[in-house]
Amino acid sequence: MPLSRILGEYMAKVVFEPSGKKIKVSTGTTLLEAAKESGVTIDAPCGGKGTCGKCKVHLKSGPLGDITASERKKLSPEELKAGVRLACMASIEGDCIIDVPKESMLGEQKILIDGTETVVTLDPYVRVYTVTLPKPHLHDNRCDWFRLEDEIATCSEYTSIDFDLSTLRQLPNLIRDNNYELSVTMYRNHVLDIAKAPVEKVYGAAVDIGTTTMVAYVMDLTTGDIVGIGSMMNPQIPYGDDLMARISYSFNQENLEKLSKLVIEGVNKIIAEGCMKAGIDPSVLGEITIVGNTAMHHIFLGLYPKYLSLAPYCPVVKQPLDIPAQKVGLVAHRLANCHMLPVMAGFVGSDHVGVILSCDIHNSPEMTLAIDVGTNGEIVLGNKDGMVCCSAAAGPALEGSTIKYGMRAADGAIERISIKRGSLKPTYKTIGNTKPLGICGSGIIDIAAEMLKAAVIDVTGSIRPELEDENDRVQEGTHGYEYVIEWARKTGLNKDIVITSNDMREIQLAKAAIYAGVSILMEKKGITAKDIDRVMIAGAFGNYIDIEKAMTIGLFPEVPMEKVMSVGNAAGTGARVSLISREKRDEEKVILDKLSYVELATHCTFQKHFVSAMNFPHKDLSLFPETMKHVYAPIPRNKK
Repeated sequence: MPLSRILGEYMAKVVFEPSGKKIKVSTGTTLLEAAKESGVTIDAPCGGKGTCGKCKVHLKSGPLGDITASERKKLSPEELKAGVRLACMASIEGDCIIDVPKESMLGEQKILIDGTETVVTLDPYVRVYTVTLPKPHLHDNRCDWFRLEDEIATCSEYTSIDFDLSTLRQLPNLIRDNNYELSVTMYRNHVLDIAKAPVEKVYGAAVDIGTTTMVAYVMDLTTGDIVGIGSMMNPQIPYGDDLMARISYSFNQENLEKLSKLVIEGVNKIIAEGCMKAGIDPSVLGEITIVGNTAMHHIFLGLYPKYLSLAPYCPVVKQPLDIPAQKVGLVAHRLANCHMLPVMAGFVGSDHVGVILSCDIHNSPEMTLAIDVGTNGEIVLGNKDGMVCCSAAAGPALEGSTIKYGMRAADGAIERISIKRGSLKPTYKTIGNTKPLGICGSGIIDIAAEMLKAAVIDVTGSIRPELEDENDRVQEGTHGYEYVIEWARKTGLNKDIVITSNDMREIQLAKAAIYAGVSILMEKKGITAKDIDRVMIAGAFGNYIDIEKAMTIGLFPEVPMEKVMSVGNAAGTGARVSLISREKRDEEKVILDKLSYVELATHCTFQKHFVSAMNFPHKDLSLFPETMKHVYAPIPRNKK
């Protein structure tokens, strides 16, 4: 029986090493909850459900609750004997000291901020107009409001303007103190500021709220230039790597408010960072545009997201929204507008609308396939005559969450790898050029393609058991055969970093989901891969992966390489385009009209396409010597 049940609940002191951070919490609190409160960031991709096994910590001293069934499943007997526990499962029963190993820490991820450059006409909704008002006299005693309104009408399309009361109170003195020469900053026809002429600059911010990372672009709206960028990891990560974990957590209203507050504070932080680099104060920002997947969109706004996860997966709202930034909780001009780009469906959000907008798919005659392979894979296929889209649940494996030594793209992650034919010796590169701690998304794609090319696996993804006798890189582990990328003595973990048979199956499930999604969209459009004019790979994952290797394992359709391009953070570019171009802002509704959504989970041919895409393609191996041709054959089922 846990000690707390005998003594009753009391406060216990927990020390987290090596950071030395201390906190007092109630007994019964989990180590993961205590770590969150103390500011220690432990990686828990499953959101604390005990299913991923990534939050391993070591008990140095003190009492913890009984070992749970989840821990017995995820930890070996040797680990349990050595005091290793899962932070999300282990409850605190008294003062204790906990060591958090490097591999369990939430490292700073490489954050993609660059996107494709899109040519648009600079014409933002926030603009500054310089006017000279005629002085009043006995034959012209119009009120100050109408006097200014008439002048604005001569240099804009607005025949009427609106004031808030505080600006209206200052209006008479502002006009006369500045000798009737004024610079008027406006959002649409709403007056934001009146100042002495000339005011030459006006600013805004565009924000991409990703599941894993967030980026803010502070922009000079008079030139269209980016003048400062801020970025950070999404502060919601401790509550789950994937969308479903955060949606489930948000079923409780108090938890929804907590996640909403976290992300709003995070957005304010990265906007402030961008403003600091630009040498301006956030209070001058006249507008903020925001993109994100549907779950991030809803949680940011505090909209109850439960029904995004339940069939038929309905969002609360689809259309674009314009909300006073102050009401949302954003730090900007007191009258600034917050524009939320529209979402399409429960799992196709405004981030993908941003991709379509920035790549101009909705206006192009070219048949375009755009894939944003993030935590949630979003796919669109079409052109100016119509588009179809879907969402494929592929992120967890390709971002490392369900891979034994998978990790984010942080220092120590293997991001590039190749395997020498014959010896099977790998050559790899880690982020930060440090000792390897694991393997991130781009490395996961590389290793699958290289193992296929080197005949370590066959087309079914099975590791070839006969290689165990021929090469020490292939060995039998606790759950089947595995390939050793690096030996323990050369890693930062003091453990062999391996790719297991289970890892390979997770990769296959992820790539099959994406390929099945693409196949169904092609089916809907009545085309084949040869009819696709261009393939655009968006997002951080798409920016860093080797496209050729991705095609080798069948992640994307086989199209000529010259048709494939990486467009970087196209979602962020879409937010920027919406900020600086009224024409593009208006096209957001056009995109919704031209875009139709396909629900893969209930589609009649999904299972067929998914199963057929599970195997790795073998056409790319046709150049291998005759001695390697056995790679084409699946491993007979009666083999070891």
